[in-house]
Amino acid sequence: MKAVSFIGLMCVFLSVPCVPAAMAEETPIILSIHTEQPQSSSENSILPVRMTLSDLRALPVASFETTTIWTMEPQVFSGVWLATLLAHHGITTGTLELVAINDYRVEIPVNDVYPGGALLAYERNGEEMLLRDKGPLWLVFDWDDNPAYRNEIHYSRSIWQLDRIIVKR
Repeated sequence: MKAVSFIGLMCVFLSVPCVPAAMAEETPIILSIHTEQPQSSSENSILPVRMTLSDLRALPVASFETTTIWTMEPQVFSGVWLATLLAHHGITTGTLELVAINDYRVEIPVNDVYPGGALLAYERNGEEMLLRDKGPLWLVFDWDDNPAYRNEIHYSRSIWQLDRIIVKR
């Protein structure tokens, strides 16, 4: 007689789909958001949010075509407005520290983030961006439609291989 595990029996009786942990495929976390509170705050000092690509795709999608100083021809970027992401998580004040996989960091005051401004792109030209292609996330601006973005501040804020946002209050 074949032995049946307790978990297997529970899955049958509860009609719950069970996949052994070794067989379950984990969806990678591509963005974490941490909120740092002041030392005098009684709240936790860091409250993490971890997002997968599916989590980001569940938010309203925005797209535009623009040229960049890092690519040869116009590119179509798709993703979520940074303002939408912040609103989704209730982030309305402070300074954002955006951090790339290679530890490159930029700061953006939350007051500088508005709808139609910075796009957190997860696709370029209809394809998910791989790590070697500045992905999986690249913060971009529509430099062609808004000349106000064609300056050193916005070029430096266009961080690629973004994987963390730290909200400093």
